[in-house]
Order: sequence, then structure tokens, then C-alpha cells
Amino acid sequence: MPSRPRMPVYAPTVGEIVLDLGHRDFSGKPVEAVYMDTLAGLVYLRPEGGGCEWTTKPDHIQALAEPRFTAVQHPGRPRVADVA
Repeated sequence: MPSRPRMPVYAPTVGEIVLDLGHRDFSGKPVEAVYMDTLAGLVYLRPEGGGCEWTTKPDHIQALAEPRFTAVQHPGRPRVADVA
């Protein structure tokens, strides 16, 4: 049996506003969220105004018709005490 070609999963840029098709608002529309990162096969998103991150599957995110971006701060690397 021939295999079907796989559709590429959308890969947004950090800080890009995307639609999360896996989460809906009260009116039933997909939630708009800020793309933060993809780790261990999950996409990390957060509300555009700030707040707690959540995860969704990579195939549940979609680009907006007109791309929007926001500035994102990533935490710095932890400092390690020098060992003599």
C-alpha cells in the first residue's frame, strides 16, 4: 500500500502570535497565543498579555492570516558558583 505524503507541521518563530486549534475560547473560536518554544514534542504557548504557559500538540497550531509578533524574554542561563 503506498504511503501518503506527510503534511509539514507549521514551525512558527518565537514571539509569533498563533492560533491554538486544540484550545477554544468561550465562543468556540481557537485561542490566539504567543509561541514560546517546542520541547519534547510539545508546543509551549502563553497568553499575549502574559500569564501561565500551556502545551499543545504541534499539529494544533496555525498561523494567523496576517502575522503578528510580540517581544519575548527568555530566562537567562543559571549562574554556577565557581569551584576552586
